[in-house]
Amino acid sequence: MSVESPAAGKAVAPSGDFTPPPPTSSLAGAIALVAGTTVGAGILALPAKTLAAGIVPTTGTLLASWVYMASSGLLIAEVNVNTLCALERSAVSLSTMTEETLGVAGSRVSSLAYVFIHYTLLVAYMLQGGTLLLELGAALPPLAALPAATAGPPLFAALLGGALLLCPPAVVEKVNAVPAIPVMVLSLVYHNVVPTICYQLGCDLPRIRTAILAGSAIPTLMFIAWCAVILGSVPFDAADAAVAAGETFDPLALLRSSGDAFGEVVRVFSLLAVSTSFVGFYYGLTDFFADALGLDQRNERAAAAGGGAAAAAGAGERGEEPREEGDAAARRTPQQRALLTALALLPPLGFALSDPSIFFSALDNAGTYGILTLFGIIPAAMAWAQRYGDGDAEPGDAVAPAALPGGRATLVAMIVAAG
Repeated sequence: MSVESPAAGKAVAPSGDFTPPPPTSSLAGAIALVAGTTVGAGILALPAKTLAAGIVPTTGTLLASWVYMASSGLLIAEVNVNTLCALERSAVSLSTMTEETLGVAGSRVSSLAYVFIHYTLLVAYMLQGGTLLLELGAALPPLAALPAATAGPPLFAALLGGALLLCPPAVVEKVNAVPAIPVMVLSLVYHNVVPTICYQLGCDLPRIRTAILAGSAIPTLMFIAWCAVILGSVPFDAADAAVAAGETFDPLALLRSSGDAFGEVVRVFSLLAVSTSFVGFYYGLTDFFADALGLDQRNERAAAAGGGAAAAAGAGERGEEPREEGDAAARRTPQQRALLTALALLPPLGFALSDPSIFFSALDNAGTYGILTLFGIIPAAMAWAQRYGDGDAEPGDAVAPAALPGGRATLVAMIVAAG
């Protein structure tokens, strides 16, 4: 099989004799991963951003945004399945997808945007997660004495990052899929885990489509209810006073400081939201670095040469469950996992400690400069290159059919809307 060069204007040609990897997760698990990743620091920022608009405009804009972001997620899934089959690999990252469809220049742009988004959002999660963690532990003398600005982010990163480093991915998936997770969206972004669910669901596009649509729709609808509750609980005179003083009014901070039971519920709700999204972005970034460093490919070759059997035997001797042969993340050595965790968490932790006041700024920059580029323009451009890049290809020729109706007009409309 040969794959034409995207630089020459050719679309990736999927192979017809490649068998996709077997599913490693259930549909419910994939839906939970999408929903949990969609939940995030937006639960703390959007009430402050939408207070002046009110619930009706907020609801309409959110639903329109969901339609757009769900569409771009489906395009990523389409391109991922086709690229995976074309390269005959068990998994491919967004960076590999863009390189195969848009060439080296496109891959570099998407990689920069990908790391920028993940780092800025992890900065926000560490800042707010650390604050909420210390607020909840204020009754404990050792925690009450810690300064929130310098101790909160490292404590949150150490506790959650350490758990992610030491726990098997299957255990983390079960914990992250608790039914009571608080749900609100941060710009409706879950796209970083679309390659992961494509792998987990064995490239079954109908099930992938269901996971994307359901996993993003459930948080959207629950956010509308959440927003109505929060905006209806905030005294508008306090908001007006803050606006008149030129300050950013945070409804959730006001509710958390009330000292009543509702304030405690908001605090716990918020901490769970930040934690669930932290998990998704952690996995997205560690998978990105593993692909960039070629770790999973080296592990796959080692497993094919007999390393996989040895690893399974070693796991049995230690009383552990044998790992799935096709699970790239499970094959990583402890040293590799430690390296990937450090690459994912240490840089944003440094930024969080350098300026503890940049929570809202981090969210604004991630959305303005990263999300609409990486998860708006680039998915439509990749789908265009893969469907029509050689001038003769039609969507039906690919392994994965067109994920969105409308052909070229739909893709152009998505690029224009993002622009």
